[in-house]
Amino acid sequence: MIEFCQNLLVPESTKVQKLLRLDPNLLRDLLPKSPVYSKDIFVLFDYQNQVVRLIVKSIKYKNNANLRKRIALYLYEEMMELSSEIALFEGSPPLLVPMPMSQKEKRERGFNQCEELVKEIKKIGGENIIVSYNTLKKVRETRRQTTLSKEERKENVKDSMMAGPLPRAGHLPTVIVLDDVYTTGASLDEARRALLDAGAHRIIGLFIAH
Repeated sequence: MIEFCQNLLVPESTKVQKLLRLDPNLLRDLLPKSPVYSKDIFVLFDYQNQVVRLIVKSIKYKNNANLRKRIALYLYEEMMELSSEIALFEGSPPLLVPMPMSQKEKRERGFNQCEELVKEIKKIGGENIIVSYNTLKKVRETRRQTTLSKEERKENVKDSMMAGPLPRAGHLPTVIVLDDVYTTGASLDEARRALLDAGAHRIIGLFIAH
């Protein structure tokens, strides 16, 4: 009901409506794949593509529920491939956490799009997905990253995150950090530092686009 009211108040653009009419598998095949190839960084799509940018912005700034569900399905499929490999070699599945926002950022926007995506992934995967919304927290306000250089981004987010106790006592899990856009990797590096300090042994970044 809430999603229905949101869509009435903020009508989807014609382009978004057309995207949602496409078969999910067809849409995924049509969107350009990300050029990023890295051991612990997994990115679905190329942000240079206009349609990909539209999707990300619709989720990030308008909290578009229908597109969020569609992208969450793709992220879930990617995560299942990762999880099966991790569980095979490490004996347990990874922990999924959203990239955090500060309280001020979340209050101003009204939501954390990464949290919303994790919630959708959890709905799809059920008990197959282990999530935590409080393990990784942002404890210091930072400037908007979009206007900063690579070095400035690193300095901007330095020591801005903290990780609480990991939810599985006696085990040092792999943690997958979900974010929307991978640019310089500064935020992921800071999340990795905080999580490793808390006892995780491997950190993987999962993103919609780069």
